Amino acid sequence: MIALRDRWGSSALLVAALAALPACSGPGQLVASDGSHRLIARDTSGLTMVLTTEAWPGDSAYADDLTIVHVLVSNMGSETVLLAPGDFSLEDGRGFRYTLYDAGGAFRAVPAQAAGAPVDPIPYDPGADLRFETISTPDGELGRLALPWGALLPGTQMRGFLYFEDVRDTANHATLMWKAQTPDHRPLNEIGFPLHVAR
Repeated sequence: MIALRDRWGSSALLVAALAALPACSGPGQLVASDGSHRLIARDTSGLTMVLTTEAWPGDSAYADDLTIVHVLVSNMGSETVLLAPGDFSLEDGRGFRYTLYDAGGAFRAVPAQAAGAPVDPIPYDPGADLRFETISTPDGELGRLALPWGALLPGTQMRGFLYFEDVRDTANHATLMWKAQTPDHRPLNEIGFPLHVAR
C-alpha cells in the first residue's frame, strides 16, 4: 500500500474501491430484461403463469447453491393441465440445459368428504422429459415449498418454487420454458420467460 500511496497520492479512495470489488463479484440476481423480478405470461386458452425471481423465503444457503424461482400457475381454461417436472426447463443462450431438481411434492383433487383423511405419498406423472434429478433435504424445506406436481383442474391454481442447477455463475442469459400439456400428453402451449443475470 505504501507504493500505491506514493504513486497515486490518495490511497484511501483506491482502497475503498478495491474493498468494494468482492461485494460486486457475487453470483448476481436473476431478473427480467427490465430489471424487475416478476414476469407474467398468458395464453389464449386461459393459462396464466407468474414467475418471480429472488423471492425465496427459506434458508439462504439453498438460494446460494441453486437457482430458485417462484411460479404461480392459474388454469382458467376448459382443459385440465399437467404440472410435471419434465415439462419445465432452464436453458442458456449457448444451449446448455440446467438440471431441474424435483423435490417430490405432489397433489391430487379429493372429494370434499375425504378432506383431512390421511393420504399416502401421491405418485405423479414425470412429464415429457426425464432429464431432471430428485432432491431432498434433512429439514424438508425444499419439498414443503416446491411447486407440487399433479393435474390442475379448470378454475384452479397452484404455486410453489422450482429448483434448478445454479445459472448465475455460468451464464448471462437463460430462458425458463414450460411446455404445458394435458394429463393425456396432448400439447397445449409453450410459455417462455427470458431471464438475465444482473451483476
